[in-house]
Amino acid sequence: MPPSRRPLAPERRNLAFAYGLWALGLVGVCGLHRFYNRKPLSGTLWLVTFGFCFLGQLVDLWLMPELVDQANGRLLLPGPALSVELQLVQLARRSGQAGFTLNDALLEMDLPDGMDSREVRQEIERLLHADLLDVGNDDRGRVVYREP
Repeated sequence: MPPSRRPLAPERRNLAFAYGLWALGLVGVCGLHRFYNRKPLSGTLWLVTFGFCFLGQLVDLWLMPELVDQANGRLLLPGPALSVELQLVQLARRSGQAGFTLNDALLEMDLPDGMDSREVRQEIERLLHADLLDVGNDDRGRVVYREP
């Protein structure tokens, strides 16, 4: 089974580029800077109303740093991180009967800062004792962990 791939993180927004899109409002294409800053509803409104008769477009000239900060701020707030326990159980389910090795776990999991292989092994041992994982060997003799 190929290793799971993480989705690419959304790109950060650039203030200079946002001002460049704002400047297109001077030729009648208003609101593109709002689309760029992840505000599609107000971007559509600006587009069809010519930036609220250009008054909203002018206000955005001063609000632009805040719009960019808000768009980038969503990237900085991570969602709830999955616990190591949950990641191990999910890895066991994904790997099926083939199981996963300690190396697989270290490569595929999003470990908390400072957590090393010894601590991951201890968590695996805890899950083994709780009957949430099963241990065995694969056809090459490697120790693998599976869902029971």
